[in-house]
Amino acid sequence: MTGEELVNRIVEEVLRRLNRGQVPAPSLPGHCRILVVVTGGTIGARVALAELAHLKSQRGLGVEYFILFSRSAAAIHDPGKWRQELQAVDVLIEGESNRGRHTELLKLCDLVVVPVLTRTTAARLASMLLDSAAAEVVVDALMQGLPVIAASDAADPTSEGFARLGMNRGRLPLVQAMKENLEKVAAFGVILVPARELGGAVAEMTGRRVQIETASRSSRAKSLPESPYQLPAVFSAIPAVEKCSGRRMVITRTELAGLVSNNGVVRIPRGALVTPLAWDVIREAGWQVEEYDSLS
Repeated sequence: MTGEELVNRIVEEVLRRLNRGQVPAPSLPGHCRILVVVTGGTIGARVALAELAHLKSQRGLGVEYFILFSRSAAAIHDPGKWRQELQAVDVLIEGESNRGRHTELLKLCDLVVVPVLTRTTAARLASMLLDSAAAEVVVDALMQGLPVIAASDAADPTSEGFARLGMNRGRLPLVQAMKENLEKVAAFGVILVPARELGGAVAEMTGRRVQIETASRSSRAKSLPESPYQLPAVFSAIPAVEKCSGRRMVITRTELAGLVSNNGVVRIPRGALVTPLAWDVIREAGWQVEEYDSLS
């Protein structure tokens, strides 16, 4: 990442926090917001982190990470390192004055990834014990129809990680019970993969989402009348940004999804400030920009 890109990201994050309180806009076409739920295991953790970081380096602005750490995960892993490696937009730690925030984050995201599914979390999910933020988020995501992908190394007693730790000598009933937990989790809809395949599985899922979006936009375009005068332009609801003391509206790429019409026109209040990353998204998408007088 260049120095200019880093400055742009910092500026956008500051503006995003200043504008916090608005209704979050949906993710932009071709973009995917991913909630990364980190639980307190170590088997496969470094590999999974590297996989997700590599995907971010490949997709750039096409992938945005939000991270939720369980209490035990925050004690075992370094949240700052994960934030830096994944260039995360936001990081939450369970129990640190952010009650309910993980539910808000889930509403923003298109996909949930569990880079370290521990045997404890797997047992909670299999028994439907939603007494932790991690288990609650996974079940809520499944109930909302969101894809959930988890690296199963730290929950699979037959994985290489357990063998390296000398924890592969358990009796068959014990091993079978842990395997059954994973089978239940998979039956609920969680996609289980080895940590070394996590990046590929997430890339495939985000690719499917882009294909669905593209097909949906193409279908909508075909259903529109040929003459633009037969149907008035339908614009998305513009998030309300109050002006106070002469403060100018600031538009980041987060707000763009609420400003673009189904005809690919972005309506921006006259005099608003548009961040460089927002302009990049507009150019890459080929959208047209129209200014309007917000007082009219």
